[in-house]
Amino acid sequence: MAANPPQPIDYGLTYNETFHGLWLYKARRFRDETPEGGLRGLQYKQGESVGFWSSWALAVWFPLYVLGFALFAALNPIPGGWTWNNSHAVIVFFLGMVFPGFFLFGLSCAIVGAIVEGHKRRHPSVALLGYRQALCQYKLHLAVAREAERAEQAILRQKHSYWEQLNGYQFETATAEVLEQHQFNPKVTKGSVDGGVDIEVTRHGQKGVVQCKAHVACVGPHTVRDLYGVIHHSQSDFGIIVSRGGFTEGAVEFAANKPIFLLDTSDLIAMQEGRDVLVSKI
Repeated sequence: MAANPPQPIDYGLTYNETFHGLWLYKARRFRDETPEGGLRGLQYKQGESVGFWSSWALAVWFPLYVLGFALFAALNPIPGGWTWNNSHAVIVFFLGMVFPGFFLFGLSCAIVGAIVEGHKRRHPSVALLGYRQALCQYKLHLAVAREAERAEQAILRQKHSYWEQLNGYQFETATAEVLEQHQFNPKVTKGSVDGGVDIEVTRHGQKGVVQCKAHVACVGPHTVRDLYGVIHHSQSDFGIIVSRGGFTEGAVEFAANKPIFLLDTSDLIAMQEGRDVLVSKI
């Protein structure tokens, strides 16, 4: 299992430091070493805002803009003066100052961004570098855990495919072999005269009957009910239904508090691997 992602507060970082250290402005995304969901769910020191970059850009742009307007007005006298009542002055102001001002603001942002990034490269934060390294380690652990999970799922699919490719008689024989591994003494019955019993078993002096359902459909309560009658008719102590397709909720409810035990493919695989899933039931 992968460890939990490291918390920035453990490194003494503020929200600003972490946000601006891990956010790629041009790509509009967080750096690759951050966990899924960006920075959501992580903890930060309180009381910080994400206005560092834009506020400094504004601080540079505004005085330059005012200075530019003053120079523009001094070098371009207009009849009637620079007043809001002078429509010609308003038009010239918007065409000569407002639109160029947007360009100047963007240029200021680029300049400030370059200065900030340059400062970060020259004076890297030890805490932030440690946090990035920890995040990279977290991503590595997460990738290893996912790869292990994929490998485990592939092995499990392979184990399930063994049971899925068996025909009816092979399914009964393989089930008998698994039961024999766990101190059952199985005997596969002949198909035409089995009387609803595919395998007869004994364990610790107790007699049991087993029905094997190799189809992919879930076993319903009527099958469990029929086996319950077979148990009494054969004077057995317990019954087992082995279903490759699993069981419906009604089947599980009917088998509850009765000497009837339900096994699916996952149970058969567990018993193949040495885990006796019936030891606590019989």
